[in-house]
Amino acid sequence: MRGPATHRARLVRLFRIGTVTLGVLLAGVLLVLATRWPFTRGATIESLEQVFASEVHIPRFEKTFFPNPGYIAENVTFTRGEAPGVRPIASIRKITCRASWLALITFTHRIKRMDLVGLKIYIPAHVPPPVRKHEEPAIKTTVTDLFANGTMLEFAPRHPGGQTIRFEFPELAIGNVAKDKSIHFRAKVQNPNPPGELRVSGAVGPLKMGRIGETEISGSFRLLHADLGAYKVIAGDLSGGGRFNGTLRQAQIAGNATIPNFEVTSSRHSLGLTAEYRAVVNGTNGDVAVESAQAHFRGTTLNAHGTISGAQGKTVRLDFDSRESRIEDLLRLFVTADEAPLNGPITLSAHVVLPPTHRPFIKRVQLDGGFSITDADFTNPSTQEKVDELSARARGRKDEVKTRNGPPRITEDFKGEVNLRNGIATVRAASFVVPGAVARGGGTYDITTEGIDLRGNLAMHVSISKAASGIKSVLLIPLDPFFKKNGESAVLPVRVSGTYSHPVFKVSLRR
Repeated sequence: MRGPATHRARLVRLFRIGTVTLGVLLAGVLLVLATRWPFTRGATIESLEQVFASEVHIPRFEKTFFPNPGYIAENVTFTRGEAPGVRPIASIRKITCRASWLALITFTHRIKRMDLVGLKIYIPAHVPPPVRKHEEPAIKTTVTDLFANGTMLEFAPRHPGGQTIRFEFPELAIGNVAKDKSIHFRAKVQNPNPPGELRVSGAVGPLKMGRIGETEISGSFRLLHADLGAYKVIAGDLSGGGRFNGTLRQAQIAGNATIPNFEVTSSRHSLGLTAEYRAVVNGTNGDVAVESAQAHFRGTTLNAHGTISGAQGKTVRLDFDSRESRIEDLLRLFVTADEAPLNGPITLSAHVVLPPTHRPFIKRVQLDGGFSITDADFTNPSTQEKVDELSARARGRKDEVKTRNGPPRITEDFKGEVNLRNGIATVRAASFVVPGAVARGGGTYDITTEGIDLRGNLAMHVSISKAASGIKSVLLIPLDPFFKKNGESAVLPVRVSGTYSHPVFKVSLRR
């Protein structure tokens, strides 16, 4: 009988020893937690000041223990500098921090979840220097999940008269927040310009605080229903997406865009447009280098490359060229008539500059380029008939003018150089070629009023007497020698006036 009793006594003694040991260990853990409880107002302020190099104020702070250890902080502000009236660079209406008891008692420095309510970040035109109140932190804490839905990010104007740029984040989730680790994020952003919804996901880091531009980034984005009407001179519903990777200072971006109803508002004509592009973005100053871009609409493709850069407002500099375009597609963007006044293939190249002034777009844009239109014809029957008649007479086939159907329909070639300033296009070295004749000259075109004033000389293969008909052909014979020039049988002053939609051609016998 003593055997079982002795065994039970030994078990009881072991249980008591174990209980005492566990109690001592638990008491030790509680003592350590009591003396080194991480979630205090002072410890939280110090930690935030170390990480964000700012002065941190927490008017209201509450420790939490169950069901999770942590804290609740309200009306938290981050400031740099003590000048009166200086706006905080960040503020948070409420922070809820939740860890786990297992992480706490095993000292694994992991916060399970943080919720930031009412986060507002303000980036002034001149960011104040960091506030260093503590030694460089040896940050060991990891935040598994951080949620900051409703965050607002504001950028102050960088130059006098500029507007504050505001980004709103209806959804913002960040994961694996830790020192020397890549941070994952997912966000839904209300893009301010053009207004639309931007969805972004990817990874940032590890953060290089002293060299923030070298921080690596990667991910994808999607822009939905951006309203181009915000730019006034154009309109349309823009959607698109793409991917990015690189560093904050040099992020490579490749994407595409679709605008089913693109229009230049002055013409009131909409058309479907698609585009693909590759660019390099400097996230530290907002500069963009467009490596390549292609826009497609109707039967036309435009290629472009250039830059969008500047410290006091961004200046756009783009070079355009095209070998697969139609003049009617381009004209449809700008003229109000239902039908473009001219049809035909066009090749063009141009350098465009858009400075950051507050003048209307058409007054700001500067363009220097050249164009060549081949095998063109006018869509207005009356205009085309006059050109056909001019060609027939210039070839000495005046009898064709008198036929029932008129002279055969011909095509025209145009080329020239264009400079655009203050809404006025100046045309130089222009030529207009039809069978039997060529007109050379230049002049101006007012984009706002569509007014044309082009002047030059018309050279014909036959003399003026042979180009005329009836009694005029006889009366003009004595004048033939006076209009011969440079090997041409006749050279006459010519002028194009009127408007782009309704041009007026006039040939004069006055020298």
